[in-house]
Amino acid sequence: MATVQTQTATHQALDLYACHECDLLIRLPDQYDARKKLVCPRCHHTITSGHRNPIDSVIALSVTGIIVLLIAGSFPFLSFATQGQSRTITLFQASTELYLQGFDLLALLVFCFIVSLPFLYLFLLLAILVPIKFNWRRSQPIFMGRLISFLLPWSMSEVFLIGVLVALIKVVAMADIVLGVSFWAYVCFAPIFTYVVSVVDVHRLWHWIEHGR
Repeated sequence: MATVQTQTATHQALDLYACHECDLLIRLPDQYDARKKLVCPRCHHTITSGHRNPIDSVIALSVTGIIVLLIAGSFPFLSFATQGQSRTITLFQASTELYLQGFDLLALLVFCFIVSLPFLYLFLLLAILVPIKFNWRRSQPIFMGRLISFLLPWSMSEVFLIGVLVALIKVVAMADIVLGVSFWAYVCFAPIFTYVVSVVDVHRLWHWIEHGR
């Protein structure tokens, strides 16, 4: 583990990084070993972790995540059977059923948190990284970076998946449950999305944006 050294305030502000935990201004090295982490020398908060090929990995996983998420929305999610009656629901019905029952705002929030915002987050990452990868010209990278930073705290795919698993534990004793293709696709999507988020830390994201400009 490598500790980042503090620099004097005479350096230009663009070359300095403010720790998100204690606001200490520090200068980060341009290159560092892929097996090491950079931590704040004052509060020891992890600023970024080394990665052998982060751009290619994030592009590949983002494309995979989008494909898996589309699969999750295209097939049955769960099937319930009890007392001779059965019903199949899709991922989108998790929000439409709330809407039909009069919970308009809750339905909108559920749809945004579990589908729309994770999809938009991965799409914006691709919009930033693909032009960098192929040396294409792009517009509005700073706006996209700010939007990504805003969307991340509201993307709750893993929270939704945990909630579904907890609910299944309670329902399994009352009905026969069949897990559909969409369920397993979302089970794959949640760790993919979580890993992408862990790779794209704040420092790395804005380093890419500055490099792209």
